[in-house]
Amino acid sequence: MSETVMPARRARRREPGEGSGRAVAGVVVTMISVSAPPFLVGTVAIQVAATMAFSAAQLGTAVAGYYLVSAVVSPMGGRLAGRLGPTLAMRVACFGATLGLIGIALAPSAGAIVVALSLLGLPNALVQPAANQVLSDTVPVHRQGVAFGLVQSAIPSATLLSGSLLAIFGAENQWRAAVWSVVVLTLVAQLAIRRPRTGPQEAAAGRQVSARPLPAPLGGAPLMTALVLGAVLASMAATTLPSFVASTGAARGMGPGEVATVQVLGSLTCIGLRVLAAWRGSLFGEWRVLGVVAAMLLVGAAGFGLLAVPSATVFCVGVIVAYAFGWGWNGLFNLSVSRARVGRVSAATGLTQGGVFLGGVLGPLVFAWALDARGVGTAWLIVAVAAFAASVSIVLAASRWAGADEVKE
Repeated sequence: MSETVMPARRARRREPGEGSGRAVAGVVVTMISVSAPPFLVGTVAIQVAATMAFSAAQLGTAVAGYYLVSAVVSPMGGRLAGRLGPTLAMRVACFGATLGLIGIALAPSAGAIVVALSLLGLPNALVQPAANQVLSDTVPVHRQGVAFGLVQSAIPSATLLSGSLLAIFGAENQWRAAVWSVVVLTLVAQLAIRRPRTGPQEAAAGRQVSARPLPAPLGGAPLMTALVLGAVLASMAATTLPSFVASTGAARGMGPGEVATVQVLGSLTCIGLRVLAAWRGSLFGEWRVLGVVAAMLLVGAAGFGLLAVPSATVFCVGVIVAYAFGWGWNGLFNLSVSRARVGRVSAATGLTQGGVFLGGVLGPLVFAWALDARGVGTAWLIVAVAAFAASVSIVLAASRWAGADEVKE
């Protein structure tokens, strides 16, 4: 009987996408771990300033340094992820995050925090294209919208984590304990990373696909240029949000617990909308997906504008709208890039993520400058304008995509 059973087991065929859920779960935990540092530092900045000289300008420099390193390394990170394979690339990124967070937890001065957070841009540049490659390789096409949304929900989950840690470790001398908590999370993430299982049928199919010539890049360089520009502008607005929400809330007369509550609510709405938008938005054909991204950014611009109003109530509404729409577009955006650049997902998302990271450099620096020169209201109005301009750029990318489709037909 065993001789009959064993061949049957060996001959068992795996269903398409089997094991992809485990791979996606590992990607989500890894993304949260690697993406958390700038949001965590921004959230506990007031507590850090109570124990050492740590100004808003230094916070802006630290966050900008993180995204500058990410932006410079991201195109190379996309190619490196392709060479190492996504699983090993995520493990390397997670280990780098562990080392960098330990550096922040042990930092004796503000300068050490700036250096440690800046160097954490290295693992961040590697994990993003690796995560996108895992989704493209392991998740069936009809589930990729949900998968991209879930993975990109890891970013607001990192802000949710930061807000929760602020509520738990709100005392002035407990911010280091909050950082150590995330160090532990990076170690747990290493256990969650799994190499996707590939059966003989899938391996053969993969070799056949790789042997085929890649299709011509859709829309050419103008399409990618518009996408990268839109990513820069949208990220200028989005990455400013978690870094300066706490200080803006304090300026509106809110306590740490109230700010943490609002940030948690904003993060939850952002998580929900990222998944929902990527799931439902993926049903739109081709370039129309970008139209949904542009609409979300337009509503998000209004939310950023509300943050300029000197009212605690309006501030709370603005945080939720800005988090949901001004920062909920990422999953759908990455899905659109993967569709526009089939067979070049790591390289293409390496470029667009470079744009996202460049926006992360510019956003905090511009905000910190405007905050010192013109005040918090003007600073948030500039952020709102950046989100509006990002919407326009995405519309231009969608029109270029639509034109390329007409040429093919």
